[in-house]
Amino acid sequence: MLKKIRYYRVHTGQRRSGIHPVFADFHRLDMRASYEYPRHRHTGYEAILVESGPYLCELNGKELCLGNGGVLIIKPGDWHSDHLRAGQRHFVLHFTLETADGRPAPDLFVENVEAENQVVRGDVKRDARLLHEIREEAGDRAPHAAAVQDGMLAALFWRWVRGLPGCGLGREWRALPSAEARREEIAELLERHLSGNPTVAELARSLKISPRQFTTQCRTLLGAPPAKLLLDLKLKRAEAMLRYQGCRVTEVSEALGFANPFHFSRVCRRIWGHSPSALNKLNKLSP
Repeated sequence: MLKKIRYYRVHTGQRRSGIHPVFADFHRLDMRASYEYPRHRHTGYEAILVESGPYLCELNGKELCLGNGGVLIIKPGDWHSDHLRAGQRHFVLHFTLETADGRPAPDLFVENVEAENQVVRGDVKRDARLLHEIREEAGDRAPHAAAVQDGMLAALFWRWVRGLPGCGLGREWRALPSAEARREEIAELLERHLSGNPTVAELARSLKISPRQFTTQCRTLLGAPPAKLLLDLKLKRAEAMLRYQGCRVTEVSEALGFANPFHFSRVCRRIWGHSPSALNKLNKLSP
């Protein structure tokens, strides 16, 4: 009646940051005959990507019809039944939503969302290709496979969320675009001050907010206070300059606003556990 092959998540115990989807498993249904899948209630999130439609189903009492590339995202608690027909093919993806700090992830949809607002138009060739890559990671069981699987799922998930009707999304999810814009604005502001040592008040003034608001936004959106974010950014740039651009320690120290090369070296030893000249030597030893 149908051919069903299931692929599971490779577990490694790695953690991620922010709200993120975590891959559980997926399968591909290739219908050889018609079949009515009975009404059932979902306990987790499920995404259905239609490869060859139409795909017919009932979601919370509403009949839906999805063409090729259509994606239906089913949430926990939804009642769902499938009206499967011969020749129809689709992928079924199961995932959870998690946060790094252990708090419950906000609901993706508003309460009593209309079934039509859980449907988005996807790109079946692009999305199916990513799903096949997720499958290959499960088969290879290579190091960091779970992280790769989750990363590819994240690309799919955020594209789908971006295409969902805003009226159906939960309040926290509707606020994500503005939060992301502010996150990028702060990152760009810090990039512009890599050569100096601005105060929190000076940085806050650039965004026309108070120092307290700026510090709160840095902690909330980027996970650290302004001083740490700027130092981390300086050290990432320093690593690139030393290791890949062949810059001298004195050049890097001056370019990134450290008091002198000795101060720069002390900071590197404290954060990296070794002197900046160690990275400089790696560049000289590279073929």
